[in-house]
Amino acid sequence: MILAPHFLIGAAIGAKTHNLGLIAILALVSHALLDHLPHWDYPFPGVRNFKSTKNFKALFIDLLKIAADGTFACLVLIFLVAKTNQEKNWIFILWGIFFAILPDILLFFGQIIGPKTFSQKARNFHYRFFHRREKEEKEGKITFLGLATEIFIVILSILVFFF
Repeated sequence: MILAPHFLIGAAIGAKTHNLGLIAILALVSHALLDHLPHWDYPFPGVRNFKSTKNFKALFIDLLKIAADGTFACLVLIFLVAKTNQEKNWIFILWGIFFAILPDILLFFGQIIGPKTFSQKARNFHYRFFHRREKEEKEGKITFLGLATEIFIVILSILVFFF
């Protein structure tokens, strides 16, 4: 799943749950649940192959995808916090975001700076635990159901802020 749905569902969990331990658990569980749903992942060949290719251009392109995705999520979050008077809950919201995207952060850094055996083990663990195995082979392929799921999660996250 792309970054924005994880980010926004983590923010919604933080906005509505004011217990840091519970937020961490719920946000991590939300990551696993969301990644088990049909969804779309943009491909990351620059990240995945960086250690062997040292192709900074491909890495930069992947980082731009992540930055655009994250910027969209941040803009939506700023709008939501302002419209729902959640300013007092920033710590909970940020805590929820952090734990909702933590598995992908660990996978990213494992791919970039971890030893080759570690990065492959981290990738295998991530796909085994958070995804159905066949998703890895379908990475980057856009399907109606996958895209609809991501849009639904973003809309659901937005609605949680208002209710």
